[in-house]
Amino acid sequence: MTKGQRLLRTIALGAGGAFLFVVLTYLFIPTSRIDALIAQVLAEQGLSLAPGAHKTLLPGLRWNDALLSSEQGGVAHFDRLRVRLQLLPLLMGRVGVRAAADIGKGQLDLFYGVTGREAFALHTDGINLTDIPIFKTVLGATASGNFWSEGEVTRSAKGLNGELKLEVKQLAYAGVKMGAFPLPDASNLRSQGMVRITDSQVRLESFTLQGEGIYMRLSGNLPGGAKTANAPLDLVLEIMPKPEFLERQKLTFLLLAKFQVSPGVYRVPIRGTLLKPEIF
Repeated sequence: MTKGQRLLRTIALGAGGAFLFVVLTYLFIPTSRIDALIAQVLAEQGLSLAPGAHKTLLPGLRWNDALLSSEQGGVAHFDRLRVRLQLLPLLMGRVGVRAAADIGKGQLDLFYGVTGREAFALHTDGINLTDIPIFKTVLGATASGNFWSEGEVTRSAKGLNGELKLEVKQLAYAGVKMGAFPLPDASNLRSQGMVRITDSQVRLESFTLQGEGIYMRLSGNLPGGAKTANAPLDLVLEIMPKPEFLERQKLTFLLLAKFQVSPGVYRVPIRGTLLKPEIF
């Protein structure tokens, strides 16, 4: 046996041993302990997930009719949610998990690399905002529109870097209120945006909402890190209504008058957290 063959054999035995260890550990750890660990991680973000998980045939977990909740109520609902350890990266010495979810008629696919260069990859399509309860529980609003998102994030010595594209088709919302201030109701909006991550700093470059009689642009810094849900927001919403739109909702714009910077232009600061955004 040559030196190269011995090296390949050693690598294969090591990978096989690691795979066997993961499988045996997975088989003998009770689901209740896994649920407790997940609950502990989510609790740090002020969140909880119910009901408990079920093990799948391959190393992974499955939830049916699962609800992710905060203190205010439901944040996200999953008809089906599956999380699996990725075996091929594991054989190459990298640890990664993939999550797939059915949300109404839409789907979400997420890869998270615990180690290695690929840190994060997301694709969502066909998710209607009516199937996401966070708008009702956090903003007290109704919302509809088909949500699409796609992006990748890589890891380097300087931190995380990447982009996430966002789009909502036929966006409509009503009753949005942040703190003491309401936002104007709008419908049939064209909405696109980009989240950019540079050296682990997360920024919403621009999320535009454009429809008949109104143009809005949301931008600013987003929280990142271990406690994203509870970290402070630093966003600005620019609202530029046409006179006829302003007249139809003049009470709302009277309440927002302190944020008017020039005729027909409002700059509204959004602070608080992701689970409790506020306008001061």
